[in-house]
This record gives sequence, C-alpha cells and structure tokens, in this order.
Amino acid sequence: MVDLRKQFEKCQAYIKSQVSSGEISSQPMTRQYPSITISRETGAGAMTLADKLLDCLNNQPGGTDSLWTVFDKNLVQQVLEDHDLPTHLEKFMPEDKPSHIKDTIGDMFGTHPPNWELVKHTQETIYRLAKMGRCILVGRGANIITQNLPNVLHLRLIGTLEKRVQRCMDYYQLDETEASELIKKQDRARRRYLVAYYDRDIDDPMDYHLVINVDMFTTQKLVEFISNMIGNWNK
Repeated sequence: MVDLRKQFEKCQAYIKSQVSSGEISSQPMTRQYPSITISRETGAGAMTLADKLLDCLNNQPGGTDSLWTVFDKNLVQQVLEDHDLPTHLEKFMPEDKPSHIKDTIGDMFGTHPPNWELVKHTQETIYRLAKMGRCILVGRGANIITQNLPNVLHLRLIGTLEKRVQRCMDYYQLDETEASELIKKQDRARRRYLVAYYDRDIDDPMDYHLVINVDMFTTQKLVEFISNMIGNWNK
C-alpha cells in the first residue's frame, strides 16, 4: 500500500526546494520549468509510469537541487495544507461528484464546506504547483485547470480492458471480477468529476498533447520518450 504520509512529506520537501532555489518569487522568472499532467483510464499504469518518470527526471545529467515530485492521492493533503483546512475533510474530497443531497446536508450541518468550494481550493493548488514547475499531477482535471500554462505537458493514458484488468489484479492483488468492478467504478467516477466541474469529456483527445495506448509500449520506453520531450520543452 502507498504510504501517503511519506508522499506528503516528500511533497513538502519539494515545495521548500522550489522556494529555496528561487522558483517562487515576486520577481519575473527567467525560465519557466515544465510540469506534466496525467489523465488515465484505471489500470493504465499511471502511478507506475509517474514513479519511474520521476526517478528518470531527477537523475538526469545537469539536474539541479530542485527536484521533481508526483502529486496523486497526496494532492488532497496538499490542498488541505495550502488552505488551512482540517484533515478530516479529506474523506469528502473523492475524485467524483458526490450526490447533491449529501453535499447539501453536509453544508447545512457544517460537517464540511460545499463541494464546489473544496474543488475550487483543489484548482488553486493544482494551478500553483503546475506553474511552479517540475511536478507530475495525476487526475482531478489538472489538464483542464492548467490549459493556459505554456509550461505544462498534458498526457492521457489508455489501454485495452483486458490488459487494464490484469494490471489491476497484479497491482491491487484482486481477482478478475474485483478488478473489473474497480475499473468500472473509478472510470465512471472520474468521468462524472470532469463533467460536473468542467463540463468536459475526459476522453476528448483535444484536451491533451498526447493520448498514449500504453499497451503498445514498455513502461521504460514511455519514460524515455516523455523525459526526452521534457528535456526539449524549453529549447
């Protein structure tokens, strides 16, 4: 299982490194470093790719002390930190559109802010991180939020259902039925999220620089391809 606390601590170290290296400043930046957004079908191997890509980017010759990091499930913790929100709100921030009734009741009884407000905070954090550079943002409409930033590469990972089921079986230690249900549930949720908050179709290829069929490549080949693109981004 992923240790979210360790991931969050790495993200805090990343932000501190950006500050110490002068990437966040009131002065205009002479160079804007790239970021990456990854939209994915469930089982397309987004986190495996992101982790290996992270290692590659952080070990390139001529790198700096300011390292890349990945924001996935730990993004919610970063949002709460950025906006001084209590940690218990994390459970009210799925990558889905909650029912209107539950959202209204939660707002009425003060158990959590309106969902649109939490999404707005998420948007602000994603935009700030992407603009800062050197981060990989997975999901939550990051490609839509940052579409006007010229330093961000937008990727969409897809694959056949058969191979995505197998990846989920291997990654989560599920049987075939459980893996199929997980894919259906998560893909529906992510689709609802994009429609509800951005009125966008998650499968629209026009919202990405690249739509990649991951079945056609090894993870290592994808890492090499994407890292080469990033290496030439500002040239």
